[in-house]
Amino acid sequence: MFIWSTSPIAFTIGTLNIYWYGIIYATALISSWAIATWLLRILRDNKIVVPSKEEFDSFVFCAIISIIVGARIGHVLFFDFEYYLSHPSEIVMIRNGGLSFHGAIIGLAIYSYRFVRKVHMPWKLLIDILSIAGAFGVGVGRIANFMNQELYGKISTSEMSVVFSYVDHMPRYPTQLFESFFEGFLNFWLLFIVFKFKGIKVVGSGVITSLFCIMYSSSRFVIEFFKEVETYTYFKYVTLTVGQTLSIPLFIFGIFVLYFKLNNDISSTDIGK
Repeated sequence: MFIWSTSPIAFTIGTLNIYWYGIIYATALISSWAIATWLLRILRDNKIVVPSKEEFDSFVFCAIISIIVGARIGHVLFFDFEYYLSHPSEIVMIRNGGLSFHGAIIGLAIYSYRFVRKVHMPWKLLIDILSIAGAFGVGVGRIANFMNQELYGKISTSEMSVVFSYVDHMPRYPTQLFESFFEGFLNFWLLFIVFKFKGIKVVGSGVITSLFCIMYSSSRFVIEFFKEVETYTYFKYVTLTVGQTLSIPLFIFGIFVLYFKLNNDISSTDIGK
């Protein structure tokens, strides 16, 4: 059992508190940008038409805003709407935590669609690149939840339990780290392996995006069982968390895209014969 007693505040400048949450989230965004830029350079070197570095850098700036706004709106609407309805001034208090991954996806998807229409780039190509880079960002971002001592797990007797001293003195599952590994870093390495061994042709097919959705949503669904979060009963029979509920359509989308792609490949092969 490990006792985690580090303050969520990294340091103070005058009266301004700088939180680990913000520092790590910024690191997640910067690392995702660096990976996406590297992938674009590889595609550019292989004569694939992609946005210039300047175009992509301008996209990243607006994309970050879209991610943060979408993530915050998603958290407000999906997870704690009644609270924020009573405390509207706290909607902008992002430094206290509260960013929804599913909201971030929606925000990024909307802006990405507008961007690809402007630069005449296939949407699937961009979101495949963003899926690889984003998976790594998710891994880093979940560490921010751990540092902020939020989204912790249920009380546990496991040897891997962590006591979050700013929460209580009970041993709990470090579900933030579970999510960091399975939803983020493992997801990234699996997608990178697909990219590495299948070659650049797989980027732009939608396969990488579908695999990202499948792996993220399935990992999230399972880990939610270990989280200390509120559950809701649907249709009088099924009890799920909000995270599990939102992961279901994401999983279905991933399966649908993968099936559609594979089915098209089989049909194309048959026609070739």
